[in-house]
Amino acid sequence: MASAATSELIFFIATLIISASVVGVLGAQTFHITSSIQESSRNTAGAIGTSFEIINQPDMIPYDNGYVFYIKNTGSTQFYFTNTTVSVVLNGTLLTGSEVTFSSPQPGYLAPGQVGEITVHLSLSPGYYTLSVTLSTGNSQELEFEV
Repeated sequence: MASAATSELIFFIATLIISASVVGVLGAQTFHITSSIQESSRNTAGAIGTSFEIINQPDMIPYDNGYVFYIKNTGSTQFYFTNTTVSVVLNGTLLTGSEVTFSSPQPGYLAPGQVGEITVHLSLSPGYYTLSVTLSTGNSQELEFEV
């Protein structure tokens, strides 16, 4: 009879150890999932706060020492507006250096509601082109236009 009680005690202790292990694993996974959701929501909030639009008319791109494209900050936060923080791609070619310049009411960034200018210093032959503007946050807009 004592051996039966000992066997039951061993099984009981083994069951408690296994249950504690399962609880530990599930608790760690829950913490990991919670952390991932919090990080994702912070990234999404940042992306929503830094939205913008290219507000040119596609068939009437102004030319003033280069083709001028107007960028409006439609988000709720300011973003940096320089050649190191904004990528400009014309028909699949990244524009750098003297090919593109940026101007804004406050040098270096666009506050909510402000309009900045991107000037592309290239000679374009008549036809259709695609301009893609991407912020450092990953937000991107495209404009198909005609010269």
